[in-house]
Amino acid sequence: MIGLLYLGFLAGYTFLIVLAARFGAHLARRSGHNPKLWGLIAGLLVYLPVFWDFVPTVVLQCYYCATQGGFTQYKTLEEWKAENPGVLKTLVPDKSLMAIEQGNTRRYVLNQRFVWDITTRYRLLHIRETENRIVDIRTGEVLVKYVNFDTDIGSIETGIRDFRDYKFWLKIDSCESSDQSQQIKFNGYLGSIKEFGSK
Repeated sequence: MIGLLYLGFLAGYTFLIVLAARFGAHLARRSGHNPKLWGLIAGLLVYLPVFWDFVPTVVLQCYYCATQGGFTQYKTLEEWKAENPGVLKTLVPDKSLMAIEQGNTRRYVLNQRFVWDITTRYRLLHIRETENRIVDIRTGEVLVKYVNFDTDIGSIETGIRDFRDYKFWLKIDSCESSDQSQQIKFNGYLGSIKEFGSK
């Protein structure tokens, strides 16, 4: 049902843009001006108040994803085990997984040595950066990180927070396509650490 409302809005607004462009071209023809130019200007005058941020948002989100997003592994679990012999057997998983809020970072204690930090920052045009890191708290060393960028657009179904949430065409959930292979790598690493000491 919501999808039909979205389609109806887009169809109606597209109709208004075309109507404005045709009207601008018609007036230009009558006054002896260039109809294509004035039709384009009239169409843009209707398009820009609502869609001005669409192209910049998509381009900027793609740029952030290409230059800063994705999965990075600094150390494998095998390397960590080799550097810390016998420590694995002493680790006890923290079953509570309660979040500790520290500014814009949520920290989850996984066991005595590892934490999972999720840091959220907002960039230009309200693009949200979410950085997931697994950190050895004894050394402060980051073993892996996964960085994702989305547009943080809500929906009518989940609740509207501000006017921007009505711009459903700006909704981009992830840097990745539907396969989510980078996030799967991070989740696999996280899952392995959660199992430390549980066997």
